[in-house]
Amino acid sequence: MPVRATARMVVLGMLLAIGSSGAATADSLSVNRPNPAPPPVSAEFPDATLVRVDQVNSTTLRLDGIITPGVEQRFTDALRSVPTGQPVVVELSSPGGFTTAGYRMIDLVLAERRAGRPVATRVVGGQSCESMCVGLYLAGYPRYAAPTAEFMVHAPRLAENGRMTLRSTDQMVKRLVALGAAPAWIERVRAAGGFSGSLDYRDRADHLTAVGANIVTHLIR
Repeated sequence: MPVRATARMVVLGMLLAIGSSGAATADSLSVNRPNPAPPPVSAEFPDATLVRVDQVNSTTLRLDGIITPGVEQRFTDALRSVPTGQPVVVELSSPGGFTTAGYRMIDLVLAERRAGRPVATRVVGGQSCESMCVGLYLAGYPRYAAPTAEFMVHAPRLAENGRMTLRSTDQMVKRLVALGAAPAWIERVRAAGGFSGSLDYRDRADHLTAVGANIVTHLIR
């Protein structure tokens, strides 16, 4: 099982303090050491890049980097500007980001799908989708990934004080399940300590598929 703890701070990795409404009490900061001092939001954490590629029958939105309010607005504008009904593929490579921004992006993708637009998500070989990115990835369907693509989840931390709370972790886990993550896989992560705050739980797409996690729905070669 490719599960490992790292000694570094994971840049603004977030999945926290949000219920189904998408409202947040605070943004979160993901770390794997106790009681960190969260860094201020600044130019040190630049917006992810967002590239739009229009093809004959679909549009690809490629997001690469940190999920921030700035990229949320550009993502919203880009997705809404795609002609009605045209399929969209959201390609992701991200260490995570701000909770409030990420959850609004998730809600937007879900709303587009309810309105009838096909929105798939994809992580290509050698890329990773971490923390808040996993929630955004789960919002799409189908969910494509190369076998070597890596996914990471962990316990969230509040940006205001760097602390993990059982309540915010429980809310995050429930949201992952609501987005499609298999409850049995969630329990596997929990048993390994992945929601304890002491480590980041990482797994490759091919193994996630093999164990029935329902994170990746289609492996791409």
